[in-house]
Amino acid sequence: MAQVGYARCSSTQQDLEHQLDGLRAALCEQVFSEHISGGAPFAERLELQRAIDACKPGDVLVVPKLDRLGRSMEDCVTRVAELLDRSIHVRTLDGRVDTKGLGKLAKPVVGILAAAAEVERALIVERTLEGVQSARSKGVPFGPKRKYTNEQAAHVRDLRGQGKSYGAISKATGLSVGTVRRILGVV
Repeated sequence: MAQVGYARCSSTQQDLEHQLDGLRAALCEQVFSEHISGGAPFAERLELQRAIDACKPGDVLVVPKLDRLGRSMEDCVTRVAELLDRSIHVRTLDGRVDTKGLGKLAKPVVGILAAAAEVERALIVERTLEGVQSARSKGVPFGPKRKYTNEQAAHVRDLRGQGKSYGAISKATGLSVGTVRRILGVV
């Protein structure tokens, strides 16, 4: 019986290292990882496919959390059912799932856990949106930090009022042409 690990993060800004450390600590013989959205179709999740292909009957696919296998409850349950049909067990590092000792109960238990995870995710998204709306109503700025000061913006407007070109304003202020255009509301 071998243990094969799979880790996934949705974006390249997220760090896989914590998941990989957990899989190594679980003594996975092979570890596969990728940066891809959980909502991506299975056909695009090449490392997950490689991890599953590396498993033989009796092996265990180890994932940090059940949601690494799919975005929705349906995806997770389908994937686990397919693995169980091939006599491949699934275990999560968070301790919520270990199909090895569940026998015939494995599929319904995974279904319940996946449904709970989906509800939890929906609640997190809802709370996050509420927090963002509350912050916006209080005037908290979102998005990237502004690349210019109010004084620079006033200077840009003055120079444009004098008939200067975007390029000339850019050189005079040290701001990019794109920033000059944004200040002037041209973009």
